[in-house]
Amino acid sequence: MLEDKTGKLWFGTSGGVCYYDGKKFTVFQNNDGKAINNVWSIIEDKKGNIWFGGNGLWRYSGSTVTNITRQFIGNVYEDSKGNIWTTGEVKPNGSWTLSRLDQKSLYNKNPTVTEIMSQPLMLCGILEANDGSIWVGSMHGVYRYDGKTIMDFKSKKTQK
Repeated sequence: MLEDKTGKLWFGTSGGVCYYDGKKFTVFQNNDGKAINNVWSIIEDKKGNIWFGGNGLWRYSGSTVTNITRQFIGNVYEDSKGNIWTTGEVKPNGSWTLSRLDQKSLYNKNPTVTEIMSQPLMLCGILEANDGSIWVGSMHGVYRYDGKTIMDFKSKKTQK
């Protein structure tokens, strides 16, 4: 769920997205009039765009819906620099990735996506710490990415 800057309440469900404007519920659809299904995560970025993660990554500008990827996205997060971070499952092998969409190219037709890490188990929540490092939880443990290396706190290994 999300309350956007205008006060609308957004809800993501397995059947799609809807919002409540204080008076009524409206079923949200993409530009083709179809639902965005299986939504796990909703955020509003600093520019007021609404991002949906689920059966793909979608951005709603207030007038246009853009599909960024069809890959399953479990979590969406915006860091203090305006980068968008996602966790998602990559088919056909089923591994999960932590990826960063660079803020400088977010609104291009094909934004720059950097895969930070991949593992066989689900990657869950994403959070930026005060020092700018990115933390991600998984079914296996907790990881910290400092911009160069990934620290796996369960195995105490550092990856580059």
